[in-house]
Amino acid sequence: MLRQSFAGVALGVLLANTLVLAEPSAPDAAKAPAAQAEHEPLQPAPSARRVEVAVSQSAAAATASPRRQRELQAEQRELKNRLAQLKKSLASTESAHSEAADALAASESAISAANRHLQHLAATRRQVEQRIAELQAREREAAAAQSTHASALGLALRSELVLAQRSQLQTLIDPGQAEQDGRDSAYLDYLVRARLHRIGELHDRRTELAALETESVQRGAELERIVADERSSRAQLLQQEASRRATLARLSREIATQRQSVANLERDDTRLSTLIDQIGKVLAEQARRRTASRSRTPAEARPGVPEQQAASKRDSDHFEPPASTHFARLRGKLLLPVQGQIGSRYGAPRLGEDGQPQAGAPPWKGLFIRADAGSPVHAVAAGRVVFADWLRGFGNLMILDHGEGFLSVYADNETLLHGVGEQVDTDEVIAAVGNTGGNAQSGLYFEMRFQGRPFDPLAWAVAR
Repeated sequence: MLRQSFAGVALGVLLANTLVLAEPSAPDAAKAPAAQAEHEPLQPAPSARRVEVAVSQSAAAATASPRRQRELQAEQRELKNRLAQLKKSLASTESAHSEAADALAASESAISAANRHLQHLAATRRQVEQRIAELQAREREAAAAQSTHASALGLALRSELVLAQRSQLQTLIDPGQAEQDGRDSAYLDYLVRARLHRIGELHDRRTELAALETESVQRGAELERIVADERSSRAQLLQQEASRRATLARLSREIATQRQSVANLERDDTRLSTLIDQIGKVLAEQARRRTASRSRTPAEARPGVPEQQAASKRDSDHFEPPASTHFARLRGKLLLPVQGQIGSRYGAPRLGEDGQPQAGAPPWKGLFIRADAGSPVHAVAAGRVVFADWLRGFGNLMILDHGEGFLSVYADNETLLHGVGEQVDTDEVIAAVGNTGGNAQSGLYFEMRFQGRPFDPLAWAVAR
């Protein structure tokens, strides 16, 4: 009976270990989420108030066929080429009106590019660090699992050895014990084979993880290169910021005077309107070609032409886009692009240094929202970047196309985080607040336009 109790205890221990160790090992359990995380890019988290927008560009990009992708790439190249030609045209027509603020153009553009590059490097570094941590964790878990299974195998072999060493005389003393020993021996054989099979699988896994360890070393070297690139880019950024500060200190009075000049304000207003009109024409041409490729009639391809032609007459106050568009469903549901205090409102007069309205100055076409430099600027709705560059009077400027003739304009940015042709989601961070273009205080200048005509953003968006 004592021998029977010993065998029962040994089998009980083995059975308990088998039930525990038969569960998926830690590497297997973690494999699915780890693989998923490996392919998920690091991006800014979307807002909880994300609005589903029926934007033709975003929908097309999400489900684009290879042919449509080629068309989108061709449209992107065309837009970039047209914008480059437009910038040259604007520069040539304004050569006689050179402003002190233009001295900031090179440094402010370089600061934006350096900040964007640093953000890209930081995101890449986080991905590499996460991958290295995953590889190291999987290696540790596999080694621990193999050790556990090896210990269980040792216990099974020892128990089987005890059964094999029982003498024939002991079996004769207790005749029922022979049958029990046979069952115990068969079960122990099963456990040993199962353990050996599992250890073989773990050995194969460790061979695979050895390759992953090599990858980990390679990723470590890549990480070192990224860190070195970050240091170099940060040094360049500091140089550009010092250059900008020196320029501002040297030309601050002249820049301030020109910012208050009615003639300069009118030129700024005309410059932005001209840019938006030209962008609108390019987008309309691309839309007509897309429609024509679907075998529709020219009349169907030009729903926005009357409004676009009328866009040059912008003197009417408080213009409102038609309510028949998909985008109009978002009225009152959008969030302002940045958190801050509204300093100037749509339709309000421009104020001089004395706080009084400037005679003859164009009214505000959008909002100026005061905010700290570096604050995130969010896209008010999903769309495509159709302009991302420095523009006189507006500094680092980004314009998004939301489809159906709707555009949103973000100016005075310190950093632009996306380039022309890129798709952005609702509430995605697209820029960082600054005071570029000679602006005296940090903040965001924000406009919304339909077919080139500005309308009141506060009628469509609420404070975030």
